[in-house]
Amino acid sequence: MAAQSPAISKVPPPWTCHYSAYIGTFYVSPSSGLPRDLAYDPVEDSSAKFTEAGVWKGGLAMIQLLRYTSTPVGPYDEMILLPGNFDVPGGHGSHTRVTRIYVSQRDTTYNGRKNWNIPKHIARFKYTGDFSAPPFTVQLFPEDTAVDTPFFTASLKHLGFWTPTFPFSSRVTSWLGLPNSMVQPPLPEGDPKEVICGTDAWFKTECSIYSKKAKLVWMDLKQPEKKAGEARANWWPGIKRWHVGIWLQNAQLDLGDPEVLKM
Repeated sequence: MAAQSPAISKVPPPWTCHYSAYIGTFYVSPSSGLPRDLAYDPVEDSSAKFTEAGVWKGGLAMIQLLRYTSTPVGPYDEMILLPGNFDVPGGHGSHTRVTRIYVSQRDTTYNGRKNWNIPKHIARFKYTGDFSAPPFTVQLFPEDTAVDTPFFTASLKHLGFWTPTFPFSSRVTSWLGLPNSMVQPPLPEGDPKEVICGTDAWFKTECSIYSKKAKLVWMDLKQPEKKAGEARANWWPGIKRWHVGIWLQNAQLDLGDPEVLKM
């Protein structure tokens, strides 16, 4: 008889998490079209209630690589894609959205989906070098250990050792027009449903981020040559290889109770 997986630790919001992160940004034009195979995991890509939930507007996109050292469900690694803004039905304006996200453990997968409509899935993270001390490279692989080809690769290096550190706060960046909230549509159910749970309502969540020590870095999005091909050599079609990013050290994230939006 096969051993059963341990029960999921279910922790409702609010959450306070401590972590370090690398955030790379790039601009995408809505005229370029949204590459669905990059923007969505196959579970969400197969769901019209997720992929057709508002018009994609493009704009400022972000790739985030995070290592959580303290959360209500323990430590884990994470990769997040926010490909710009989406119009939200029901007159709720235009908001940023997490469309694809991978983590390294089950508990945060369930809770992220259940609590905030964050479409988390599990992946394997492989590092060359030390996450806490660039330069390093991270590769993401499917959870299936039989697959040995990464579906995403990024490398981080110092912009310059002379680069000063500075405090970072989402309160300040909101004054500059950068989002400190996200609006997420309902999620489809995946397999296993006890982990890849589905939801039924739209959620808007405020996010508060603070780090006493942030620093500019380079993020290299060049993909393995045997997989990428010329059009996607730098992962997202049409973008350059190198991007200036922000390294947040010993940061704090506060995620509150979501507001349920009426459609």
